[in-house]
Amino acid sequence: MNLPSNIDPCPIVDALLEVRFTSVINANAVFGITYNVLQNDFPNVESLPILQLPDIIRANDPNFKYKPYYKISNDRFVVQIGPDVITISSFPTYQGWDLFSQIILNVLSKVENIKIINTIERIGIRYINFFETNIFEKINLKVYLEEDEIKYNNTIVRTEIEQGEFKSTLQTANNAIINGKIGSIIDIDVFTTNNLESFFSRKIEVIEAGHLKEKELFFSLLKTEFLNTLHPKY
Repeated sequence: MNLPSNIDPCPIVDALLEVRFTSVINANAVFGITYNVLQNDFPNVESLPILQLPDIIRANDPNFKYKPYYKISNDRFVVQIGPDVITISSFPTYQGWDLFSQIILNVLSKVENIKIINTIERIGIRYINFFETNIFEKINLKVYLEEDEIKYNNTIVRTEIEQGEFKSTLQTANNAIINGKIGSIIDIDVFTTNNLESFFSRKIEVIEAGHLKEKELFFSLLKTEFLNTLHPKY
């Protein structure tokens, strides 16, 4: 499949890489040690609302296990850090994969060097795209009730797709509101939990492969006539 390098207008409202891990240090020390090596690049610091919950709830509720506790940022990128998770986002405006991937690799290299990570449990790359239209009219995804296609009134579809060593959680919805605008989202989270023992030595390979799987799935969804209205560049 010949994949566009970009489309215009760019529909991406958030893009992030997530690393879930176990650490070799006390959970309470993860943020401080990580921030120490990232603070020059991400000077803005913010505590996230989860810290308002009692420690015992955060520690024992599985819904909170991989939630970040702190956010550090600059004008173009955001890093969120928890006891067993770190995310790197191109936000609020997507900066393009070339620059975003450089930032990802720079952050991961610094995290690798402080040697706080014991094992990598999951690597995920997530893109959220927003369109001011009913996206179900524009994509190659159909839902049927018996033999009749549904009307897609206030519809959310979530499914998991196998893509080689990766899996992709695909969510499409036509009832989204972003920045006061009503429209649809295509939310793709490509992830792997396999063969991550040597992740840091092959991080470029894994991240580039995951990003490619995300692009392949995204563009396979779009009908050709709809894609052509987005001024694709190859």
